Amino acid sequence: MNKLALPVLLTASLLGALSAPAAAAPQLSAQSIIVNPVPTTLQARVWVDRDRSGNAVPSYRVGDRITLYATVNENAHVYLFNVNPDGTVDQILPNRFSGSTYLRAGQTRAFPSSRDRFTFDVAGPEGLNRVLVVASRRPLNLNELSSYAAGQDFATVKPTTTPGFAQALSIVVNPVQRPIPQQDWTSDAAAYNVEY
Repeated sequence: MNKLALPVLLTASLLGALSAPAAAAPQLSAQSIIVNPVPTTLQARVWVDRDRSGNAVPSYRVGDRITLYATVNENAHVYLFNVNPDGTVDQILPNRFSGSTYLRAGQTRAFPSSRDRFTFDVAGPEGLNRVLVVASRRPLNLNELSSYAAGQDFATVKPTTTPGFAQALSIVVNPVQRPIPQQDWTSDAAAYNVEY
């Protein structure tokens, strides 16, 4: 079984600059989570196994296993990111083990699931982490945003992209050729602490 040591912190500023011409720009909340200002019926929710409500900030020690959960109210493609306390961002889904991002309405999916061949083991640095889910009615191509290092099973957001992560994601979600309407995506985030 492969193990993934992720400092499980997903950033919500992932979608910060998702804006189409003449449309309202997405807003960043006080927690730096991306909020789509355009009304949408699509809803997504993400949480960690130690806080199913998604309202608390549970703590994990380095080496603890963690399971992430996501659900959507409509059929959608879900993408998971980990934003670390140092600002680096890891792409959790899709990955080389689980490329399918499609989730049916009302379905709750665990990452990793009991059928997956990997585990998520919490790694440092210590501090506040965020898990970000982006749900889209259309599939996204994340090749411009992240890449796999040689021999790695999980992609990392490119270092040149990380400071402008939200802007880079906006290019992925809103490409020039076929923009994704703002009402076709949404996001949610969950937080947790990493302790030694």
